[in-house]
Amino acid sequence: MTVRVALVGCGTVARRVHLPGLRAAGADVVAFASRTRRSAEEAAREWGGGDVVDDWHQALERADVDAVDVCTPNASHEEIAVAAARSGKHVLVEKPMACSVEEADRMVDAADRAGVVLMPAHNARFGRPFGAMRQAVTRGDIGQVLAFRCAWGHAGPEHWAPDAGWFRDPALAGGGALIDLGVHVADVLRSVLDDEAVAVSALLWPGANGNGGGDRVEDVAQLLLRFSQGAVGSLQASWAVAAGGDHQLTVQGTGGTLHLNDRTPPTLFPAGGGDPVALDLPEKGPGVFETFVDAVAHGSPLVVTAADGRAAVALVAAAYRSAASGRLERLDRADRGDR
Repeated sequence: MTVRVALVGCGTVARRVHLPGLRAAGADVVAFASRTRRSAEEAAREWGGGDVVDDWHQALERADVDAVDVCTPNASHEEIAVAAARSGKHVLVEKPMACSVEEADRMVDAADRAGVVLMPAHNARFGRPFGAMRQAVTRGDIGQVLAFRCAWGHAGPEHWAPDAGWFRDPALAGGGALIDLGVHVADVLRSVLDDEAVAVSALLWPGANGNGGGDRVEDVAQLLLRFSQGAVGSLQASWAVAAGGDHQLTVQGTGGTLHLNDRTPPTLFPAGGGDPVALDLPEKGPGVFETFVDAVAHGSPLVVTAADGRAAVALVAAAYRSAASGRLERLDRADRGDR
């Protein structure tokens, strides 16, 4: 079965990431819709076929569409995903899955009622270095996890997508670097630590009065987190990295430390000063798009589920509440996506 896709939102991430990924996964993009007809036409031309529609609702009415790939500004994810599910279409949605837990819940409910796949495109989860670190943690290679430090940053959305000014509009984006990049790290941490965050304290620069509040979205978010099994650590999401990127994760345990950054492969530093050991990477498996297509075509299990997307949104939402209140915010069981 060839999965036939309608692409809704034809900006930079759709054309640089989603279209190549869908092609590699063997999907066929048959319809294109975007905020401007020009961007939809350019995407269709790059794909080499498919119909351009003026309104994304038209794509949902088509019998030749099996799934919808949502790559629009964050604030519209819920409306499109819910409508697609109610039309019987499977849904792949660019991260963040939604701007709030309530939006994510409505998306999950619509997909469950319709019996369709709903998957957030958390591509970082599929990185083999993070997979190696998860395996090391779950094998007990570093003993009990005590602490962690992680960062995810680049020079800002204008360097990634010069035409996507919506990233700095709180009404469309729902926030700044935290909601844009923090969801990556939230999902990676949940996976690597195999645990759930239970409390967060956050500071933002510039200061903001909550999710999407104020005249400016944040360029930098600094979070302190506690996980349910006791590990504590920091998370930084930043649009203020001068050049290149800043992607790193360190996990400290009673038996050693795991470290990974842009220049260092995943490495185990044993307690007591033994020689560092480079971790073996897991075998390359299906990525985001192969996983989604296989789930639609064959009912294969998802690596990243809608519950995972919701849990990342819940952590980010709690961080925005903390930044606004100046207090530690706790995540209850309903917010954590406990396993």
